[in-house]
Amino acid sequence: MSPKTFATRSTDKARFGIFVALSVALCALAAVRSAPANAIETVDIRFPVREAEFDAVLSCQNDNNPDCRSCLAYRPSSTSLVMYSILEKALQAGGLAARGEVVPSPNSERSRMMVSEGFADIKSDWDFNIDADPEALKSAPILRRGAVEKGIYVREDSLTLSDNKPISNVHSMSAVSIRTWRLDWDVLESLAPASLTSAATKQQIHAMINANRADFTLLEFSSTPAMVQDLEGIRLYPIPGVKVVLPASQHFMISRHLPDAEKIVAALNTGIDALHANGFIHQCLANSGIINEQVKDWRILNPLEGQIAPEKTTPSN
Repeated sequence: MSPKTFATRSTDKARFGIFVALSVALCALAAVRSAPANAIETVDIRFPVREAEFDAVLSCQNDNNPDCRSCLAYRPSSTSLVMYSILEKALQAGGLAARGEVVPSPNSERSRMMVSEGFADIKSDWDFNIDADPEALKSAPILRRGAVEKGIYVREDSLTLSDNKPISNVHSMSAVSIRTWRLDWDVLESLAPASLTSAATKQQIHAMINANRADFTLLEFSSTPAMVQDLEGIRLYPIPGVKVVLPASQHFMISRHLPDAEKIVAALNTGIDALHANGFIHQCLANSGIINEQVKDWRILNPLEGQIAPEKTTPSN
């Protein structure tokens, strides 16, 4: 074999080796690049829901049509469904897919305990409840401080008098609420009514006002045209033109017992910021009645220092 032929074959072998090595490297690089795009990690989340709203959330969770979880429909009856929808969407926007399991709970206090003790994973709650629990982590705010508004609710026959009363006359009216509703109670104390009575239940609040044993209470604005709150046939109406805001924010409360809790909080924070920016959260809150567009220009009786103005973002589909 001539030196020239030997050199040519050696060169061909070298080139072939380089080609094989380059091909292997390119295939490996392609696999690395494609894996994150096609593989979204799925996390199991147990979400406690009040028994009164459990069936609505469970039905939507099992519905193959995602519209009920997209806050596109008019669904004022279930706050739990709104928060479940925001949770699912926020995790998705943060790079995780949620495989949710709704678990029944008698009330918010029990749900909070379930998350704290690791029998449930995530629920929405007020900032002060989460901050006081060493077994819980807190997400970015879903409802920013001052975003939750309530009306001064009275009997219908009181509205004709209220129309001509100055707002300062709230001080001459008697109020009723439930003492364990911490934020409502604090706001009522700041309004300084003539008297403030604690009731045992929401039904008792309505009954006391209906019986003229109290003049008003604080209630969420209903999504009905007249914003009526009807409980067991007792109808209460908001005094037009005035409202109060609650001086706290709502977040997701995440159990420290949840595997990869810190990673899930990071994903939630990324997702919540994105959902505020694209208007999804505002859309959910408005369509459910938690934020009522009918009262956006009403006067706030207890304005908060440094309160963030309502979001004007146009929701995206």
